[in-house]
Amino acid sequence: MCKWTYVVRLFTTFGLTVFLAHEIHGQEGCKFPGAPAHSNVVFSDETLGPGSVATYTCERGFELLGPSRRVCENGQWLPEGIPFCVLNVAAGKAPMQVSTENGGIPQKAIDGSTSAFFSADTCTLTKSEHTPWWYVNLLEPYMVQLVRLDFGKHCCGPNKPATIVVRVGNNRPDLGTNPLCNRFTGFLEEGQPLFLPCNPPMPGAFVSVHLEAPAPTQLSICEAFVYTDQALPIERCPQFRDQPPGSTATYNGKCYIFYNRQPLKFRDALSFCRSRGGTLVDESNPALQGFISWELWRRHRSDVSGQYWMGALRDQQTSGWKWLSGEEVTVSFWNLPVGNGECARYDGTKGWLWSDTDCGMHLNYICQHQPKACGRPEQPPNSTMVAENFNVGTSVDYTCDEGHLLVGPSSRVCLETGFYNEFPPVCKRISCGYPADITNGEYVLVNDSIGYLSRVIYTCEEGFEMIGRAQLACDIDERWNGPPPRCEAIQCETPTGILNGVVSASDNETVFGTVIEYTCNPGYILVGETQLTCLANGQYDNLPPICKEEPTTSTTIVVPITKLVTNSTTPSTTSTFRTKPSKPPTTIRGAPERVTKKSTTQKSTNASPKIPQIIVAAHPQDNEISSSSVNVQQSNTPNVNVPLSIDGERREGFGARLNLGAIIALGAFGGFIFLAAIITTVVILVRRNRSAKHYRHRASPDCNTVASFDSSSSESRNGLNRYYRQAWENLHESAGSKSGLKAANAINPDNHSPLRRKETLDEPFKNGERHRDGSELVVSDTYNSGPKGEKKRHHHHHHHHDIRPHKEGREWRDSRPPPHRDHKRY
Repeated sequence: MCKWTYVVRLFTTFGLTVFLAHEIHGQEGCKFPGAPAHSNVVFSDETLGPGSVATYTCERGFELLGPSRRVCENGQWLPEGIPFCVLNVAAGKAPMQVSTENGGIPQKAIDGSTSAFFSADTCTLTKSEHTPWWYVNLLEPYMVQLVRLDFGKHCCGPNKPATIVVRVGNNRPDLGTNPLCNRFTGFLEEGQPLFLPCNPPMPGAFVSVHLEAPAPTQLSICEAFVYTDQALPIERCPQFRDQPPGSTATYNGKCYIFYNRQPLKFRDALSFCRSRGGTLVDESNPALQGFISWELWRRHRSDVSGQYWMGALRDQQTSGWKWLSGEEVTVSFWNLPVGNGECARYDGTKGWLWSDTDCGMHLNYICQHQPKACGRPEQPPNSTMVAENFNVGTSVDYTCDEGHLLVGPSSRVCLETGFYNEFPPVCKRISCGYPADITNGEYVLVNDSIGYLSRVIYTCEEGFEMIGRAQLACDIDERWNGPPPRCEAIQCETPTGILNGVVSASDNETVFGTVIEYTCNPGYILVGETQLTCLANGQYDNLPPICKEEPTTSTTIVVPITKLVTNSTTPSTTSTFRTKPSKPPTTIRGAPERVTKKSTTQKSTNASPKIPQIIVAAHPQDNEISSSSVNVQQSNTPNVNVPLSIDGERREGFGARLNLGAIIALGAFGGFIFLAAIITTVVILVRRNRSAKHYRHRASPDCNTVASFDSSSSESRNGLNRYYRQAWENLHESAGSKSGLKAANAINPDNHSPLRRKETLDEPFKNGERHRDGSELVVSDTYNSGPKGEKKRHHHHHHHHDIRPHKEGREWRDSRPPPHRDHKRY
């Protein structure tokens, strides 16, 4: 319940109320100014409007360094800079200096008393040294944030500046090798404080001050302060009424209370510490041993015989030593030799080393306590912090205001040591600047902000489409997380053309808003929309129109068909009549010329109506020419045979066009015949070459010797020419007239058709032997092809037969043997 109440208060204070303050005052207010650790901030106006005052105070044990009041002006807190709530960790620690003069011991610089003038009772003083130094051992490392020095004497004379160097580290400070915290060069005035911050804070157990002057000089410090906010103040330690004043000290996140007025036995002292939530000291390490030794030494300077219990017991079985927690003592600081006592103590007579003793003795004791809280952590500016409380074990959550980036942990936990587990985060203001403008578009800033994670949204004007990302965000590198988009004009497809029409556009591109206009050619009517507009979706608002012919009236007419046949002497005319069904006249179009069709009806100008005579020439039948070429070209045919159009105009007859078509057809047929001759010749050559591949040598007709075939000889060329002549004769035979074919078939139906190609180009046998020229070499017909060869030959040449009758009635066989198995077929 408390947690949610705290959260609501934070959000109410720095959320909605800030917005209302903007509306009421009409001016820019402020956001949370930030608060240091261990502090409290009180606002004069919870709305944080203009003129609001923030007042800072620190928790008990801490000192405020910096302005305690800040005012909101024009959206900023003035003066700039957040104050600090820090703790002086040098008080009561172990100091040292190069030398001492007139009783100015180094402890006087950390005794808590300061003066505006030099006093031997409160200030340190060294002898004249070339480089005098002073340092303090903090007994444990701290994050040193600021060093303040109050000087007792001025340095170095009139118009002679000096240099002060402050170093922080864990090495021997007198060597001057620790890291540099800060350096100041100027005049050192008596009683004037000098502030030297360490930026950033530096860890170290030793803080040293070095004076660099042109001549040997003395160093005098009335008070030295070493500030940090990472320390446990004694105010957070348990407080009891019977507790002696100044009896509490802190080290490494723990509280140590020294009881020296009521000595008790070991068991009684242990029970007393546990009753108050603590225990006897039950751990050890060199740093802790140094801290306890220093605290006991400064508390018992005049009584060196002091004795304090420690939480270690002898193990009865092993005779070793164990802590009260049961763990073995691994790091010890015994004053040898060790006796037979069962308990251990800090012995002041031995320099506060360990000694064994009887557990029944009455000794002083030290109670060790854990802190209960970590205190209020720092809250960075422009942030919101949410926490239930600041006790041990609780967590603190951070969020940054809009336009700011959280750098560091978003949550911190209070540990048992009284410190938080993480360093405080920072809310870094991120500004990406105003985004780039785009052509044919605009952008809108979401929440009117250009800070971290702010968004910008781009939009395009109507008729333009966006190429790229429409939304960008301000990134951690103070840039928008992408390039601005582009707005490109929406393109429609190229307009579809129409037949018998023209398409035109209002501009050279088909972009949004372009108007496409359609018009038809003369004699055609446009059906559909005459204009199409490119829309924002990339489509046209209508479908393309079409161009149709103007409607006309058609009449069924009986047309006399005239057929003209021309011979070499006297032209004869045969007239036939055909009835054609009525259909609309057909217009033959060509680009770019177009035929304009007139109406078939005419207004009567005479008293008696005149019926037009329509004569349509018939198409030629069976490749006959309708009239002589002279009449067709010169238009000398009688008027009765001249075809006229419906409207009475004389037009060119179809006869001339048909004569030209016949000529083209004859030319095409002749070309086909020539191509067929070439193909036949190639086939013959291929067949002969195949036969030559199987028989590289042929037998001589005279004897059994073998003669080689040479295709390059003159006889071979003469033989090849003979085959060309034979092929040409076969082509002439295949091109015979139909009348000749029919007559021949009528006389002798058993004869072969003249159009049939010869089975072979060889000449017929004469007297049992085929006639051949000198270039042909053959093998005697002594080998009969087997069935296997015949089957293979029939498979590849299914249009031939191995045994076939000759046209003279004699049978002959192909003397070529079957191909050898090892031969490759081509």
